[in-house]
Amino acid sequence: MNRTQVAAVLRAASAVDPRLAAPDDDTLTAWAAQLDDVPVEVAQEAIRVHYRQSARAITPADIVRHWRVTLRDAGPPAVRPPRSYLLVLPNPRLPPAELRATTAELARKTGIPPLGHCSIRLLWTVPDGHHGDPEHLAASVQACADGLVDAGIAALVIQRTPEIRTDPRLSLAIAVKPESRP
Repeated sequence: MNRTQVAAVLRAASAVDPRLAAPDDDTLTAWAAQLDDVPVEVAQEAIRVHYRQSARAITPADIVRHWRVTLRDAGPPAVRPPRSYLLVLPNPRLPPAELRATTAELARKTGIPPLGHCSIRLLWTVPDGHHGDPEHLAASVQACADGLVDAGIAALVIQRTPEIRTDPRLSLAIAVKPESRP
């Protein structure tokens, strides 16, 4: 689930449990990180089941536990692919054309299977106060997306907003996540 879906699920839970306060940004981020692979429908079902059996406030762990039980009860899956793949580029300062080629090469070497539809998010660590210009950032995201297409990993790439962190060491990683629909 993403932050918007988590917010909707928590609003639904607060209708049943008035102790749940409106979540702040940090809470939404934390819950979304814990529930990133849980379908919304499963989270909603987990809330119904939880409050039928317990008077305590629901936590992300309760929802994840319900999700694991749901998966276990569904029987052994074929082979579940990883939730996401992380590509760490050796040189974060590459121009877009080289970034595209490097992304394609790294994706092939990493062994990411063809995903069809996927989303990417650039995870960029930059020195304090230096966030680069938006045009270069957009060109870099597009180059990484094109590199995944070139590698045969993706037919359609949904570009997510890059995540920029501050650190003295410059680095660039690409989080690639399978998407079930375009």
